[in-house]
Amino acid sequence: MTRFALTLALLALPLMPSTLAQTAPAAAPATTPAAAKVIDAITVTSSKGYAITVPGGWTPLKNVPDTDVAFVNKTVGQLRPTVTVLVQDIPADLKATLADVRDLNARKMPELVPSLKMLGEKTVRVSGQNAILWSYTGDGDGGKVRWTQLFTLKNNRLYTVTLVTPTGTPQELLDSGRGIVDSFALTAK
Repeated sequence: MTRFALTLALLALPLMPSTLAQTAPAAAPATTPAAAKVIDAITVTSSKGYAITVPGGWTPLKNVPDTDVAFVNKTVGQLRPTVTVLVQDIPADLKATLADVRDLNARKMPELVPSLKMLGEKTVRVSGQNAILWSYTGDGDGGKVRWTQLFTLKNNRLYTVTLVTPTGTPQELLDSGRGIVDSFALTAK
């Protein structure tokens, strides 16, 4: 299949950034709403081939469109730090590589993120697979945010873990969110 066809097929998939920080309701308190259940540390093991560990203080969100799992933390300014995992199946006949996905997303990022500033990119390993780790800032819904994003491709399945933190997020919360991203592991063969 040609690169043009690959681009068209991947453009049909939801692209990054997968989720912006959740905008807090106007009357939201600085802590997690009483109606939301705060969890103790858990490890989510998905039938889609991954596991991720989430410490206490992060609240699971249900039924987030195009997202396998999502968690939020207490409000910082007008926004709530968010962690999401997106899983996308890519047709095998596309023969997409991690480099293809990286290049396509790099081209699309300026259109998707206003005031984009790429802070860094490195290749890391996740469960023996190459992965790309990005860090960038830009304007999100409700203010300036920082994204930490990890993506890897295995058996024609693209996994994207995204941490979104608003400007002014305390270091302890940043470390907690980064720990979630770092805990991501592939479980599928």
